[in-house]
Amino acid sequence: MTFIMSLLRRYLNAGLNQHNNPEINRKTFMVNLFGLVGLILTTIMGTAAMLNGNYMLCIALYLTGMSYLLSYQLQKFTGNKQIYSSIILYSMFGFLIYLVYSGGVANTGPLWIFMAAPVALFFDGLKKGLIDIAIFIGVISLMMFYPDDALINTHYTSEFKQRLLYSFLSVTFLSAYYEYSRQRSFDFMLRISRKFEQMAKYDPLTHLPNRRDAMDKLEYEYRRIERNLTPVALILVDVDFFKRINDAHGHAAGDKVLVDLADLFKHIIRKQDTVARWGGEEFLFILPQTNSTQALVVANKIRNNLAKTSFDYEANAFNITVSMGISEVNAKVSIEAAIKQADDFLYLAKKNGRDQFQPQPVVYQTESSSNNSSDRNRSFSV
Repeated sequence: MTFIMSLLRRYLNAGLNQHNNPEINRKTFMVNLFGLVGLILTTIMGTAAMLNGNYMLCIALYLTGMSYLLSYQLQKFTGNKQIYSSIILYSMFGFLIYLVYSGGVANTGPLWIFMAAPVALFFDGLKKGLIDIAIFIGVISLMMFYPDDALINTHYTSEFKQRLLYSFLSVTFLSAYYEYSRQRSFDFMLRISRKFEQMAKYDPLTHLPNRRDAMDKLEYEYRRIERNLTPVALILVDVDFFKRINDAHGHAAGDKVLVDLADLFKHIIRKQDTVARWGGEEFLFILPQTNSTQALVVANKIRNNLAKTSFDYEANAFNITVSMGISEVNAKVSIEAAIKQADDFLYLAKKNGRDQFQPQPVVYQTESSSNNSSDRNRSFSV
């Protein structure tokens, strides 16, 4: 029994991935479940049809079940979930059309068409699902209402055909309304989830990554260091005399300075770099594939840009300087050690008069305004 349950879990969980959107995993699980149930039912009913001598129905059922099994194997080995669900859906449509054509057992075959609406809407979504259903309704209506039953191999009364069609349309309407409501609820919950994720990872004032997200990025970069041994440079930045700004112009002015600094910093870094609000008036630059010597170029660029930038609040203009500490995360230096080293160098920069970065190069070239990573390959003597 345990072995059977293990096989069942493996079958139903095929294609699920913890990194996927929960909606994708839910849909994949349900498609697997539908395919498995369909395979079991078609096998049982096909065998019953064969024992009763209804060989055409037996063949149709076996072919439908085989398409479910083959599409499952295709999804399992290729990971293409869309083809998997499409094969199951259109195999089901084909089998239902055959049941309308042949009548099935004692002309009860058309009763199975009511499963078409909810399955199509779930597999293909509201818009495409309704298109599929409209085509299906058109095909079976043409077959049933064609003069002299020329397109079917059985006979249905006019009353049965009309009531079957009306009932099917009612089920389609209710299924479509449910799918519409479900999708709206899911989208609402997704927006709420993303909003909370945004609040958890981003600073609400500057909209930069916060300390928590910065640590996550550092952990990611450290795993990459372990694979390819490329270092990651850190620059810890602190606004000089930030309290004076708050005291002279108010906390609103201090907030505006932090927002303007965040915008300036975002224009300095490369796409692969990260600048985060580390806390208070401190910012942390994370520079992948950059060593501490190359990071001096970025620190100098920060200093030069600030020297050319005037900050203003309510007609009051003032300049800002920062102190910076530079360090490097590599195969021999952990994240915690690198952060502590950057903090120590930041303290040294403030102690030595502020408006500078440490470690201070003996000689450095004035870098251009270019933001390309080639700037970081300039030589420094430290």
